[in-house]
Amino acid sequence: MGFGPFVLLSLFYTVIALGVVRDLARNWRPTFDRRFTVADRMLVDKAAFFVLVPISVALHEFGHALAIWALGGAVIDFGYYVFAGYVAYDEPFSDVQQVVVALAGSLVNVALCAGAIGWVFLRRPPMRAAFNELLVQFAIVSGINALVVYPLLDFGTGLGGDWSQIYGDAPRPLALTIGAVHLALLGGAWWAWRSPPVRTRFAALTGAPAGIRLGGLASPGRPGGQGRQGSGRPTGMRPSTAVGGPPPATPLEATLREAATRVAGGWPVPVRIAVQRRPPNGTGGGDVAAVALNWAGRGDGEARGVVVRPSLGALEIWGQAGPADGVANGARAVDTLADTADVAAVTLGLRLAMEQVDGWPVGRAAGHPS
Repeated sequence: MGFGPFVLLSLFYTVIALGVVRDLARNWRPTFDRRFTVADRMLVDKAAFFVLVPISVALHEFGHALAIWALGGAVIDFGYYVFAGYVAYDEPFSDVQQVVVALAGSLVNVALCAGAIGWVFLRRPPMRAAFNELLVQFAIVSGINALVVYPLLDFGTGLGGDWSQIYGDAPRPLALTIGAVHLALLGGAWWAWRSPPVRTRFAALTGAPAGIRLGGLASPGRPGGQGRQGSGRPTGMRPSTAVGGPPPATPLEATLREAATRVAGGWPVPVRIAVQRRPPNGTGGGDVAAVALNWAGRGDGEARGVVVRPSLGALEIWGQAGPADGVANGARAVDTLADTADVAAVTLGLRLAMEQVDGWPVGRAAGHPS
């Protein structure tokens, strides 16, 4: 690869990346703490591209080198320009072997994307929202770059890169097979991006604000990945009892109800949500006293419950394993948040509490503020 426009663009991106690394070093602790703000999200999304993508580029080129060595070839030149690179070899491979070498780099990218999404989706308990956001955005950006942008640039500019070798040099049956897998990967990614259950689950894991879905794109007519407004039920998921009663009386109640709905939408079994109010002077209809989430444990099917309630300038999260609807005898505190916590912070706190309580044996309400 000569010192052409792609290398110049890569070096330009490298200058920006150094600034992002500097900002991360200065703001690491507040960015990755439990309070995930809009400013934190912007920095994390920059880091997904300017910090993690260069790592994936290096691994992409290493994938080519591994394939060359595995086929008995020798690497005679290697270049890495942070956002671009190349590997050159001199062994006279067959057409199929050349396709394997060209494909190896993109297979590394696909594996990295799948690993990042799997880690976010399957890890128990889940990581903090900032780490989940970092990996999700990396998977999105890296996947689009490897499977969409790179092929278009390769064919559109006559670069002579991986994809022109894959589809230009491969025997027709092999090229058609690779093309079918390529389209299947893009189709699966498109389905996930459009799927309300998937968007809702990742919104809960990344603390996404209302109106945001995977990739930071607005979801027209579906705030926060929800279905009909006011339904309290994410489209296409198993039903969870909606938060009933009158509209929220205070911003705090609106925050608690929205957070509870998001968490319920991303939970793998149905969740019943109930708002408990504090009667003023015994007449009813007062401020919210607590929001309770109840579900059947995934391991044993027994009742589990988590409650978030305001108390003396804080939000207390309590949990219980066993029949309960609210803070009952035997329930114990799991976590404490500031009463100024936003929806993202409360969503993450409730999700972590539910993960913890879901693993408790029935009859045990262990736990302590963290």
